[in-house]
Amino acid sequence: MGNSRFYNKIKSATEERGVVDVYNEGISKYFQKEGTIIEYRYKCDGYVDYSSNLKLLIEYKYDEDLHNSVSRAKVLAQVLYYLKRFEESGEPLPSVVMVGDINEVFVMHTNPLLKYLNENIDWGIAASCVKMQNPELVSKIAADSEISPYVYDITDTFSFKDVADKIKEIAGNTIRKVRITEHNIAIIFDDFVKRVLKNSDKISPNDLVGIFINSIIDRENCYQHPGNENKLVCYKEQYDINGRYYRTFFSHFEKEYSPKEKNKFTEISDRLIEDTKRRRSGEFYTPTVFTDYAHRMLSKQFGDDWKEKYVVWDCCWGTGNLTRDYRFNELYASTLEQAELDCGQRYNPEATKFIFDFLNNEITQLAGLEKLPQGLANALKQDRKILFFLNPPYATTCNFGDTNKAEDGNDTLLNAIMKDAGNGRCSDNLYAQFLWHILSIKRKFNLSNIKIALFSPISFLASDSYANFRSQFLQDFNFLDGIQFKASNFAGVSDTWGISFSIWDDKECENKREFHYKLVDFVGGNLEVIGNKKVYNVTKEESASKWVREPINLYKTADAPQMTNAINYKKNKKGCRGNLIPNALGFLYNNSNNVEKNSVNVGLFTSCFSSGTGCSITKDNFERCISLFSCRKLISSSWINFKDEYILPNVNNEFWDNFVNNSIIYSLFNSASQQSSLRQIEYENKFWDIKNEFFFMSKNEIMNLANENHFDETYNDARVSEERFVYKKLQEIELSKEAQDVLDKAIELTKKSFQMRETFNIEHPEYQIMNWDCGWYQIKAVLKEYFPDDLKEFQELYKILADKMRPMVYELGFLK
Repeated sequence: MGNSRFYNKIKSATEERGVVDVYNEGISKYFQKEGTIIEYRYKCDGYVDYSSNLKLLIEYKYDEDLHNSVSRAKVLAQVLYYLKRFEESGEPLPSVVMVGDINEVFVMHTNPLLKYLNENIDWGIAASCVKMQNPELVSKIAADSEISPYVYDITDTFSFKDVADKIKEIAGNTIRKVRITEHNIAIIFDDFVKRVLKNSDKISPNDLVGIFINSIIDRENCYQHPGNENKLVCYKEQYDINGRYYRTFFSHFEKEYSPKEKNKFTEISDRLIEDTKRRRSGEFYTPTVFTDYAHRMLSKQFGDDWKEKYVVWDCCWGTGNLTRDYRFNELYASTLEQAELDCGQRYNPEATKFIFDFLNNEITQLAGLEKLPQGLANALKQDRKILFFLNPPYATTCNFGDTNKAEDGNDTLLNAIMKDAGNGRCSDNLYAQFLWHILSIKRKFNLSNIKIALFSPISFLASDSYANFRSQFLQDFNFLDGIQFKASNFAGVSDTWGISFSIWDDKECENKREFHYKLVDFVGGNLEVIGNKKVYNVTKEESASKWVREPINLYKTADAPQMTNAINYKKNKKGCRGNLIPNALGFLYNNSNNVEKNSVNVGLFTSCFSSGTGCSITKDNFERCISLFSCRKLISSSWINFKDEYILPNVNNEFWDNFVNNSIIYSLFNSASQQSSLRQIEYENKFWDIKNEFFFMSKNEIMNLANENHFDETYNDARVSEERFVYKKLQEIELSKEAQDVLDKAIELTKKSFQMRETFNIEHPEYQIMNWDCGWYQIKAVLKEYFPDDLKEFQELYKILADKMRPMVYELGFLK
């Protein structure tokens, strides 16, 4: 009798979860290499990307008879649907499938299953439902003579090593190929542009698409240069590429296509060209999956027959991404360019399509109204049910360029109208101009049946610069529903900010301060709700940026050296004087009031910052400044929180004093803490000494260190100085253990590195490291050069402090 450890473990399993754990242990053991993990792509039971030719898809069952061809077929039909998800996403297909049960296990190559990927069946159903909803597919697989894998029985003589060896043997040197289809071509094209082509921003959209399509269907005239792997020859023109990735890229994709498939690629090419043009100009095209999601949301709000009931107007139609896969009873599609209408001529043949510059023709005036099709003009006059359905450009008019035909930047009619109405900076945003024009139309024609369905950033609901716009818009439109998702889903865009889709009806908004959005993202290849998001705005009185200034509002400022970082500064005003309260402790650079700007637009300086956006730090607002600085640097921006506004905190909270004290330490040693000590710098033909009031050690400690190292310059600099503000403050307060650990380590490293100051100063005099009250920016430069391991230890302690403080940002009410 054998003694199989695998069998002894699995025989006690009472459900599928127990089976999974035993198999996964075997997978981890025999497919062990650095970085190998079991993933759960598209909700499968397991996926291991082990090598270029071994990509293992796993499916587990509990007490299924895998010797039975029909039972096997039921499982393989489910596996087939997972393969389809890989194909639709443009990913390399798994090469091997393993199906494991408590009693049996089999392994097979995925090749025999691939022909079924071309079946004309409903690929939208859940993989787990296939055996019930598609019995015909199950029957075909069960009868397929090519599908007859060897089934291992799990007995006391069973060894999982045999299965592992079989998996590797089957994989061999085979590389799985993905067929490019109309469903995955856009994803694959974006990856090709991003990874294969160099300097793609200098290649026209037409050429980009041409290179891509011809690389697929015309390898005779589009090929890698035989003498230079980093050159691609395409119809005698040469383009710079990443040669290695070009080979890898096309090793994943099928090269042989039928004439019908090639013709389909050519048909799709104009869509790829137009979408590329729109992205470059700030008009992000709407991927089909988000269009479909938006249509479902609209059906939920207005009924499944909304396309029949409403006059639908997409006033920035482009090539019809929002409408082209659907049919409407009365659709009006307007755009700026005839070329866009030509490109989209085969889409929505039922629509009335026309050239109309929505931002330069005021419909509320007769001249603008007369440029509309008669049916649309009548719909406005007759107060019919109208839905504005649009994905407008998100750029500002000052960087939008030719697409808006505004060569002078802000020179659109709506921009001027909005500014005259007191909307300020937000008037430059093109999507805001679209909304303002719709608002004006509603008011002009007294419309009571007007709805809006809009893709846009959420700034108009959250940002302070939209306060006047918001007060007007929300008087006439009420928020019904909304989703927010990564901007990167609108190909070629950063994933650090989010885009929303929202639906509005024609009533005054019920809640003008908070808007509840659903967060959606791809889970297992499907777009699903992953959470909820409260989008909110704050009044000026509630703004944390206003709160930090309150104690110093009546103080007058004077010119002072303008820092560009801790040790560099402007030599003169250059038209803008520095604004610093005389004898200030420093300056808080505090651009805007939301999370989006935290990483690059927040800093601490010992003199004013050159941008001027911020406020002086004095004894009166010191605690407010360092706590807000900490709150901003503790929170990283993401597509979920990037427009969250900072609010004045609850200073009566029992943890307030502790947070402020810890913020002193956090602010001293943050990378954006640019405090420094500088002597005799020239600004406006005058020499200045910059004291570092944020220094954390006593002058006697530094004098002793200077004396021990015979640094006369440092000793004398300290001897004639006073103790710095932060050092004195630290003597009065109690720190948490985490904050004290950071401070103790900083003092230890300052002492340890002190002996190297003179040597460092010879090579880097610009750091002025011989000054007694040097800031951490200056001290850290010495540590980086001579004590990098010690600096890493310090950074680990600093991270512990940051992790402890971060939840308090929300607990104290700085953010909702």
